[in-house]
Amino acid sequence: DVSHAATVHCTNGATFSLSGTSLLPGNAHSDPPVGKRVMIKIFGTKGALIYSGDDRDVDSGRLEWLRGDDDGSGSGIGTVEIQCSELGFQFEDLDQEGIGPESLQTFIDSCLGREFYVGADSLVGLRSVQTIDAMYRSHLSGNCENVR
Repeated sequence: DVSHAATVHCTNGATFSLSGTSLLPGNAHSDPPVGKRVMIKIFGTKGALIYSGDDRDVDSGRLEWLRGDDDGSGSGIGTVEIQCSELGFQFEDLDQEGIGPESLQTFIDSCLGREFYVGADSLVGLRSVQTIDAMYRSHLSGNCENVR
């Protein structure tokens, strides 16, 4: 299992912090299944993005933008804007019945040349690995490291 935390300085001047862990209580395979409370928070100079919920309940959460800026529109600091409200909290389907989780079905569909949902394309995957690599290099050097 993995836990990470970092402060990221972007070339456009933005700074944000992130952390993540897979060390969450819950057991999708127990009887009855117990969901994991997943929470992703990204803090930046213009506010925070918060995506949280129970991984077994799509109605348990959502993506929120907690505004930390005032753009002159009257909806400034402290305003919560719900993003993609129709989606709820989308997470991996862990039901033991059926033909497997969506990630496996998507992989199979892509191998068979069928249309499939791209939740994160190869560029997002690459940037994620590059960012984690920079986090490890920064830890070792004690300095800021560029994402490369």
